[in-house]
Order: sequence, then C-alpha cells, then structure tokens
Amino acid sequence: LDALAMNLNDLALVRARPYKIQNHILIPEDDEEAILEIIRTLSEECIKRNITITGGETSIQDNINGMDVSMTVSGFIENGKPNKFQEGDVLIGIKSNGLHSNGFTKVREVFKKEYRTEFTTPTRIYIDTILNLDKKIDIHGMMHITGGAYTKLKSLLDNSDVILHRNPDIQQDIFLELYKRGVSDEEMYKIFNCGIGFIFSVSEEDAGKIISNVNDCYIIGKVISGNGRVKIESMFSDRIIEF
Repeated sequence: LDALAMNLNDLALVRARPYKIQNHILIPEDDEEAILEIIRTLSEECIKRNITITGGETSIQDNINGMDVSMTVSGFIENGKPNKFQEGDVLIGIKSNGLHSNGFTKVREVFKKEYRTEFTTPTRIYIDTILNLDKKIDIHGMMHITGGAYTKLKSLLDNSDVILHRNPDIQQDIFLELYKRGVSDEEMYKIFNCGIGFIFSVSEEDAGKIISNVNDCYIIGKVISGNGRVKIESMFSDRIIEF
C-alpha cells in the first residue's frame, strides 16, 4: 500500500489519472500466502480507481532478508498545468495519518528495535481528493510531503516565500515523541511530514470553499513576496525554521 500510495500521490502532482500498474515482488523464499495477500490488497485499491494490473514478476532470492515490493503506475495527463506557488496564495494542507514512508533511517536510530503500530500504518492516498478538486478549483501549485519534507517546497517558489503557521490541530504523538527524544526542529521539518502529507496553493477565495467541503484540510500558511525561502513556525518549540 505504501508503494501504491507513493506512486499515486506523485501522479497527483502532475494531475495525471492513473490507469495501469506493474509490480515486482522480491522474497527470500516461496510464500504463496504472502504473495496472494499482496495482490489481493493491491487489487482492491486498484478496482476503486479503475486501474488495471497489467503484469508483474515474483523473484525468489535466498540471499536477502525480508521482502521488497516495487511498482510502476502510469497515468494520463489530460490537463497539464504549471506547478508553482503564486504570491498571494493561501496554502492548504491535508493531514497525514502518521509517518507515511519517510524518515525510517532516523526512526530506527531513535527507537532502535522498539516497535510501534505507527511504523506500519500505510501512507494515506491523496490522489482521489486532488483530482476531484482540480476539476472545480484552480490549483496553482502542489507538493507531496515525502523525502526532503518541507525543503521540497523551495522548488515551487520563484520570487516568493512561504510562511507556514503553527497549527495545534495537526499535532500527532509520534512526531512529538521523536522531537522529545532528541530530533532537532530542523531535522523534523527536513525529514518528516510532521502531520501534513500534501500541500497545495489556491486563491484566498477558493481556500474557503475547500476547507468547508474537504475533511482533514487546514489553512496552514501563505505565499508572500520574497526570494525563495520557506519559513516555518515550529510546532515543537517557539522557533522559526528557515530553509
């Protein structure tokens, strides 16, 4: 589900409608039950979105530890648009459901061999919400908050800055605990989604329509004149972090 979510959420950035998937499963020994469970779960999600599984490959390699699942999802871009934040935009964030698929090198460093259910909660899929909104609202810029976290927003800026406000409504225990265990403010916002999995920018007028109609959406900031900086009011301290 994480592999599927990463593909679908990245396709949302280019407003692409997914239509087919191919996958590859690498396992250390033959395990028919595990393979069937993967394909069953994948099929259920693909049926919801009219995505065809056109092929796949299973490879049994006895020199690996664990399982590797990889996939490629293809999509049609029907209405391509530039992906840039615009000065005067309001930033909307859609809440994450936790860690998603990023930052696990740091998670393992902090938690060692300790296990939490949050470590295996599948990444939230946003593409359905985004493609539906794109039919009704002029979305100017979008970013899926994955590896690199909030530093990725810099690629959507020209002569403007982003200011992200402190929002207690998006606080989640796993991020607060990581911070309390010694991860710095800068690292938190470079590595983790910190409660927001997808960000997009719209006009102030459109922002109100979205907030009133979409669950788990928050106004989290704005785009102002500047020189390509991302400024974040940390929810972990009273600091302002800049990238």
